[in-house]
Amino acid sequence: MTQPNAPLPAGVMRPLAHADLPRPDALAKLGGNPGYLSDRIAPGQLRGAILGSPHPHARIVSIDTAAARALPGVHAVVTHADIPGQADYGLRRVDRPALCRDRVRYVGDAVAAVAADSLEIAHAALDLIAVEYELLPAVTCPEAALRPEATAVHAGGNLLHQHRHRLGDDGAADAATVHRVSATYETPRQMHAFLETEGGVAEPDGQGGLCLYFANHNPERERQVVAALLDIPPERVHSVGSPVGGSYGGKDELTVQPIAALLAWKTQRSVRLHLGRAQSTDFGVKRHPMRIQMESGCDARGRLTCHRVQILADTGAYATHGPEVLDAALEHAPGPYAWQSIDIAGRLAYTNNGVAGAFRGFGAVQVQFALEQQMDRLAHAAHLDPADFRLRNLKPVDAPGPLGQIVVPFDGPQRALAALVRHPLWTSHPQRHWSDGPGGRYRHGIGLALVHRSDGFGKGFPFGCRMELALAEDGAIELRSGFTELGQNLLSAVRNTCVHFLHCGPDDVRPVLGDTRCTPDSGPVAASRATTLVWHALQRAAPQWRSQLLAATAQAFDVARENLRLGAGGVHGCAGLIASYAQLALHMGAQRPMITIDQPPEVTPSDAPDTHYVFGACAGVAHAVVDSWTGSIRITEMALVGAVGPVVSPMGYLGQLEGGALMGQALCTQESLDCVDGHYQQRNLDSYLIPTLADAPSMDVWAIEGLPEGDTTGPRGTGEISVNIATPACANAIACALQSPIESLPVRPATVFRLLEGVFA
Repeated sequence: MTQPNAPLPAGVMRPLAHADLPRPDALAKLGGNPGYLSDRIAPGQLRGAILGSPHPHARIVSIDTAAARALPGVHAVVTHADIPGQADYGLRRVDRPALCRDRVRYVGDAVAAVAADSLEIAHAALDLIAVEYELLPAVTCPEAALRPEATAVHAGGNLLHQHRHRLGDDGAADAATVHRVSATYETPRQMHAFLETEGGVAEPDGQGGLCLYFANHNPERERQVVAALLDIPPERVHSVGSPVGGSYGGKDELTVQPIAALLAWKTQRSVRLHLGRAQSTDFGVKRHPMRIQMESGCDARGRLTCHRVQILADTGAYATHGPEVLDAALEHAPGPYAWQSIDIAGRLAYTNNGVAGAFRGFGAVQVQFALEQQMDRLAHAAHLDPADFRLRNLKPVDAPGPLGQIVVPFDGPQRALAALVRHPLWTSHPQRHWSDGPGGRYRHGIGLALVHRSDGFGKGFPFGCRMELALAEDGAIELRSGFTELGQNLLSAVRNTCVHFLHCGPDDVRPVLGDTRCTPDSGPVAASRATTLVWHALQRAAPQWRSQLLAATAQAFDVARENLRLGAGGVHGCAGLIASYAQLALHMGAQRPMITIDQPPEVTPSDAPDTHYVFGACAGVAHAVVDSWTGSIRITEMALVGAVGPVVSPMGYLGQLEGGALMGQALCTQESLDCVDGHYQQRNLDSYLIPTLADAPSMDVWAIEGLPEGDTTGPRGTGEISVNIATPACANAIACALQSPIESLPVRPATVFRLLEGVFA
């Protein structure tokens, strides 16, 4: 076991050792109050239910709802014919119907919906809806989907998105190559398994509008989509998106909101629609499964030469975030390494499998697993230590980004790796693999990995972000943002950043999040962007904020301005507190400060679409123990070193690193949502097993806060990078224990036995 009090390298901190305040919402969540948005229950509220397709692909011949409408207690039955406005929605591709018109494209695709006095009546009504289907060939293999003879899932064919990037001199790189590794890697679907399944409440406001209370990442987008669906002005829709009972990307795109809104609009009654776990499994998005072919080489000195990658991803029936996920996979395929040449291509296929979309790690984690396996295999071929091999192949700090774009100079990969190789988990096991127990039953392996991770959106995407900094009537300092609290501890990040830049106390701050009635459009809380944007906003607004408050205090209390400063509780002078923030608010009245902060995008100046400008980095090492008798695997220890700039909330940083690492470990060793002929084989958490605390390893988390001189980006996000590092670190540890490469995830007992027998999966 590692020693939690082991000496730290210079420039490294342990978040756990630094004091932090409890989360602002801790007491409320522990007490179950106010609860999540799907818990919003009121007298007279109707219950909604959705009829999903039982078939992966079929034409809708007819829908007969007469019997369902006649059932006592039923207030509305809706189909596509009841939609008054825009019936389809989507992000880069508008391809998903709120309710299917002429065709269903996956199991669970919404065909009709009911609002009734009770959930039992709603489900009884669903049973009375008669839908006649004409079955169509189901396209369930992404490779087969891209063949010319394949049945088209959508008009225009099954190739949703493709891209290719080529840099460097292939011929020279091939000529220099001495060691070459070629392999095909496969990664599975993964379920978000959030605590709160998709759901919420739609309520008419009595004034010709609608109020939406649904877990989401972007209340403004929800408002726009629902307004278009109902054919009403967006200002008549009010969307509340916070708090959320977990998302990890699964609630980034709309799910049940359009259907619930339609039911509430038809009945002019409050409608609560909340999916059970089985229907959530069918209906919701998953991680994209990928097949990744990689050929990588190095010269006799262990310098990287050629890197060729082919990615085939299955997006399922609808696009959602699929194109962006593939773009992220392509951008992260080279890693933070210097290659002589790269040739990276990817294709994204429509199929009749369940929908894949945004998921923590967002396309990058799949290729990072493959890449870090390649790095270990090349290091072995070149007879070099895995850490030394990576160190000699890191890009210079001022080098272009992974696809040749201009990026913010960042030395995070160098610093994270340099710190990690001094961690006791790495230094105390120079052999890296060993056996113990009777007959060498238990095989141990120590695996190392290094990743960088893009921050924010790629070039070409909407970057609009507006926030407001205001002194409320009661004296609370409010940062108003359209971002939502997903459980990622954004509330603490807002509070702590206000304290840092505004020089106030933590109790002076009241974050206001995710409510279109009182927060501006900040864009989605996604891509680990929220903390960085909050930092930028407060950094920019702080001088004007201080100027306004100090000037008002000097005038009101006849005190020299140069003797005043902002502090906890209010404005202080030489002798102490002069005016509390509440007193200032009362004195200033309508002149209270309200600063609108429009954030300029941080985007690469390169003419390179879908690429990023800002990156963070993380290094990790894992200890795997493989039971050669049962094939079971335990990850017993993990050490993570994040290089993401200033730590805004130590406990938040620790929670993101530890929680994400367990999710990444599960992708490596445990989780796979199997889909056979378009049907998920696990639809509940009694068969789809996720890790518990009993599966969690001992973790030691370090942070590197320093940034290169002149860096203006500040903190990078930590919401995803822990998933990105844990999966390849665990895979490399298992490969080390078995002394065999890992080419398919998750690694289960059957795979262990095949590898022990010398037969590759």
